[in-house]
Amino acid sequence: MPEKWRSRGQGAIVFLSSVAGQMGSQTDPPYSASKAANINFSQCMAKDLAASGVRVNSVCPGMVKTPLNESVWRSWHDQQPAEKRRSYEDWAADKIHQVIPLRRWQQPDDIAAMIIFLCSARAGEVTGQTMNVDGGCVMHS
Repeated sequence: MPEKWRSRGQGAIVFLSSVAGQMGSQTDPPYSASKAANINFSQCMAKDLAASGVRVNSVCPGMVKTPLNESVWRSWHDQQPAEKRRSYEDWAADKIHQVIPLRRWQQPDDIAAMIIFLCSARAGEVTGQTMNVDGGCVMHS
């Protein structure tokens, strides 16, 4: 731990994980397992660093439109017969409506806002938590 945090008796660490670490992903089990380990590690760190006043939390994004999501689609798309192939936009719109109760993509700014909150004094009593920014995806599953 940085000595500066120890001397101040405060600090905040935020791990970026994924809802896949809580729900599992049939398309990429190693990714899900690594994100679950990330969540668990942040909880272990939260316990270890609490006496020093350092808070540790995880943020789990849901469906953020990124190259990763497009690569998941491409993997699905490339395995389909010609009659079942769809555009990324059509596939993504249906996926969002199927798994996200708020029925919209999460934006990078949504994730950033949670991280900023967790690093702020307003979250001074929040540690060892997993915060989903997922439009209700984990709740829905």
